[in-house]
Amino acid sequence: MRNPNPSLVQQLLLFIQIILLSSSMNTENFVEARFYQNDATVKIYNDLGPDTTLMIDCNSKNDDLGTHFLKYKQHFDWSFGLSIFGNTKYLCNVDWNNKTQNFYPFDMLRTNHGARGYRDYDLCEPCAWRITTDGGYRYHNKLNFEEWYKVYNW
Repeated sequence: MRNPNPSLVQQLLLFIQIILLSSSMNTENFVEARFYQNDATVKIYNDLGPDTTLMIDCNSKNDDLGTHFLKYKQHFDWSFGLSIFGNTKYLCNVDWNNKTQNFYPFDMLRTNHGARGYRDYDLCEPCAWRITTDGGYRYHNKLNFEEWYKVYNW
C-alpha cells in the first residue's frame, strides 16, 4: 500500500484541529479558517528592458486582479489565502510589443519537474517572478540556493 502524500496528511490534521477549535469560534470565523490556512504573496517584475511596457492580467477561479501596465523594473504583487484543498492557482496573461504569453505564477497542484509535492507551496518563498523576452524566471531561496530559475520558455 502506498504511503499517503505528506502534504495531504498535514492538511487533514489541520482540518481536524480546526473542527476541534470550532466550538470557541463563531460560525463566520470558522468558515474563513476552514478554507484558508496560510497566506502567499506573488510579485511579478518587468525585466523586458528599458522602454518596454509589460501588460499583465492575472486571475484565479475566484479572483480577477485586473489589467496592469508595468514599466521596466516595476512590479505587480498580490496576496491571497491558500486553500486547504491544495487547489490554489493563478493564471497570468502577459503582453509586450504585440507578443502574448500565458503562465501560472502560482499553482499548488503543479509538480516541480515530476517531483512529488506541490511546486509553489513548497518552493514559493517569496514567490517572485521576472518576465524577460526569453521566458519567465522564478526566484529560489531554498537551502541556501538563491538564484532566478527559468520555468517558462517563450
